[in-house]
Amino acid sequence: MQRKKWIPFLLLLPALSIMFFLMIFPVFWNFSISLHDVKTTNINNVWPFVGFQNWVKIFQDEYFLQSLKVTLFFVLGSVFFQIFIGFLIARILIERVWGTKFFRVLFILPWLLSATIVGFSWQWMYNDYFGLINGLLIRLGMQPVNWISDPNMALISLLIANIWFGTPFSILFQESSLLTIDRSLYEAAKIDGANPLQSFFNITLPLLAPFLGINLILTSMWSINLFDLQLVLTGGGPLMSTTTASLYMYKQGFDQGKLSIGATIGLVLLIINLIVSFLYLRALRGEEA
Repeated sequence: MQRKKWIPFLLLLPALSIMFFLMIFPVFWNFSISLHDVKTTNINNVWPFVGFQNWVKIFQDEYFLQSLKVTLFFVLGSVFFQIFIGFLIARILIERVWGTKFFRVLFILPWLLSATIVGFSWQWMYNDYFGLINGLLIRLGMQPVNWISDPNMALISLLIANIWFGTPFSILFQESSLLTIDRSLYEAAKIDGANPLQSFFNITLPLLAPFLGINLILTSMWSINLFDLQLVLTGGGPLMSTTTASLYMYKQGFDQGKLSIGATIGLVLLIINLIVSFLYLRALRGEEA
């Protein structure tokens, strides 16, 4: 009997080992690198121990602090519009009207593409001279817009591209969530005299809240960690107006060879992800209680 108790743990051991080496070990390795001065220019792989100097350095770096502000705007805008637009489209799709199957496939297509392809596609559409969007504006008798070459427009343009890229997940997730709600609840509410707005706030929103929370956490994490879209679309410019913290980490670690600084920024992003998840899960448990 004692041996049988160990069998489930033995069966899980290979998966847990893979998880450790792919997820947990890199975190500790990154933390170790953040405590040393690791650069690609270091000769003979000498990594001097510097303690928490790298941590102090990044929070004294005005460019990193600026990238955090850009990240905050980018994440808040992405999460709000992806979830809001995703809900509206999902609500239409569950009505089973003519053409919903076709439009469901059409809406999912952006999510099947890589961020790199999406970046190049939007870069072409935003082009100042032969872009699809400016071409349409000129045909309508309007002035072309410097979508990604103007510091005041570049971040908004990047945000639009990411909303287009990430919304299909919210559509799929919220459509499946809406289908779990018993339709008889709406029929009973209608008999009791509830209007559509009252049904939404008293039935749909409370039952959808846990799913919206998961949607919020996932879209937040993806938006915080995303860097290849902005790398391809804007390169972080102009004037660092679209340099998010994840892209700044990439540039510090790979473009400038400051691996310890890149590792430190990566750990900061990990902490931010954990805080976002913890705060929402705590709020959700409070609502359930």
